[in-house]
Amino acid sequence: MRTTTLALAGFSAFAAPSALAQFHAPLVPFEHTGDLFVTDSTTDSIVRCVDLDLNGDFNGPGETTVFYSDTIGTQSLGNNNSLAFDYAGNLYVSDTSEDAIFRLADANGNGDCHDPGELTVFFDGDPGVNLSGLEMVSPNRVTVDLLGNVWVAEANNSAGIDSILKLSDLNADGDANDVGEAVRYYQPITAGSTGDSIPNAVVVGQDARLYYVEGGSTGFVPKAVYRLDDADGSGLIDPLTEVTTFFTPPAQANTPFFWCLAQDSAGYFYTADSGNELIWRFRDDNSDGVIDPMTEASIWWQTTSSLIWDLAPATGGGLYVCESQTPDRILFLFDTNGDGSVDPLTETTEVYSDLLGSVDIKNPRGMALERRPTLEVTATVAVGGTVNANTYASVGDLIFTWWSGAQTAPLALAPFGFLELAAGPGSGLLYTGIVMPPGAHSAALTLPSDPTLSGLTLYTQGFVGKPDRFQLTNLQATTVL
Repeated sequence: MRTTTLALAGFSAFAAPSALAQFHAPLVPFEHTGDLFVTDSTTDSIVRCVDLDLNGDFNGPGETTVFYSDTIGTQSLGNNNSLAFDYAGNLYVSDTSEDAIFRLADANGNGDCHDPGELTVFFDGDPGVNLSGLEMVSPNRVTVDLLGNVWVAEANNSAGIDSILKLSDLNADGDANDVGEAVRYYQPITAGSTGDSIPNAVVVGQDARLYYVEGGSTGFVPKAVYRLDDADGSGLIDPLTEVTTFFTPPAQANTPFFWCLAQDSAGYFYTADSGNELIWRFRDDNSDGVIDPMTEASIWWQTTSSLIWDLAPATGGGLYVCESQTPDRILFLFDTNGDGSVDPLTETTEVYSDLLGSVDIKNPRGMALERRPTLEVTATVAVGGTVNANTYASVGDLIFTWWSGAQTAPLALAPFGFLELAAGPGSGLLYTGIVMPPGAHSAALTLPSDPTLSGLTLYTQGFVGKPDRFQLTNLQATTVL
């Protein structure tokens, strides 16, 4: 399972960060995606979208709620335009007006971050405030890797420097404002004109390299997706030797505008061209480090009127996109027939509209999917052996893990998810716990040395969360040898 690999890499990295100083490990997409969060730069708020009735959309009563609003909280937001979750379940938001990266965590589980200490300044772009002396102006898209590094596409459109920043909380004090915690990882070479380079989004690829989408307006740095490879392990990108053009989208009828970039679990990248109202999908199938536009890229979705700011890959191959139009919408795109493209009429679902939702999202500027609590259990075990059970969720989540000797067809249990354990005799509560930093709970369970257990299959499923939101995990099975 993909979660296994990432989780183990994450634990070893937290234990020995110096040994993996140049290691870039992707965190998203999560294997099991959960609730969707949207940042609204018009109302200066962040909205949480939850499918309470399990009907596939967020338009029902109470399914959109305000997670943070600067009319309630103490921190002002100006142009909050990007969101990203870390391994522990903290939510990061970039703000191009405040020139800061904020971190939000709902510590008391009441469904918002308006209480004291629940929103903090992770990085202040004022060089007189952060002790690295680094100026950050107009932080655009952010992403977080498995090791907790926050990567920022700094698209300074007026003056100063455009770059990719790396922010790391090295002393675990909750911010990256201390000496050496902010690094200008890559700075494109420009001619000095405003708009020569406009880094709009950055992601950590599955191949451990960084990729960013360039939206430069003067043509000096061509609009494209670029690949950054710190080949010499220096901790910085040499702009002459460690940057390559990964994908140059073929010319279309209108001037392209690329605002976002994402990669799904199958390795496909996606970027939206709002100038031509389409989404590109591309993957380096021959591993030569460059996309052949004829054989490795395609227009995945195209419509006639749409302004897409951001997109987020979901479990199972679908893609959420936020569309700032009239009405403002969130769409879910899924290639139902597997033909390599999404039909804008038959394979596109409107999962939110500001005409129907409980909260009016006036400008859905960015989005991020929270991880659904994920259970991982030893698949086979000998009689008398030990079963290891790991739950990955947000720090502070409560865990109730149940067992059964049988499974059942998924049963919708709104608002928690789908129950797959067969209830009744031969089932019960197996253990309880709480998710600890960096975002996991582990339990070791020893089976009795009873040969009659051989051949049995035991099923487990968790019930995980905080007071405002509990969810069922995925089902796991253990066969006794």
